[in-house]
Amino acid sequence: MLLRIRISPGHEAEFEKLWAEHAETVRGFPDNHGQQLLRTRGRPGDYTVLTDWTDEPSFRAFEHSPQQQAYLTRLWAIRAGGEMQLLDVVRGLSPATTSEA
Repeated sequence: MLLRIRISPGHEAEFEKLWAEHAETVRGFPDNHGQQLLRTRGRPGDYTVLTDWTDEPSFRAFEHSPQQQAYLTRLWAIRAGGEMQLLDVVRGLSPATTSEA
C-alpha cells in the first residue's frame, strides 16, 4: 500500500511523532510485513507511507480496526490532502550481499 499525504504547514513534527507512535501499533498486526515513512525532498509537508501486507483482505481488516480509526481521527485534524494506492508486487529483488575480505 502506498499513501501520499500532505500535512498542513506547521504540523510536520506533530505528524512524524504521531506516525511513529502508530507505527508501533501497526507492527503488532501479524499480516504487516514492514512500513516506511518518506518525506519529499524540498517539500516539508509532503510524505509517502509504504506498508507491506500479506494481502488486501488483511490490509482492509487493519484499515477498519479500532486502532487505525483512532489514528485517522487524529491525523485528519492535521492533514491537508492525499491519496492511497494499493499495489501488486510484480517482481522483487533482495539486496546484494557483500563478502568481507
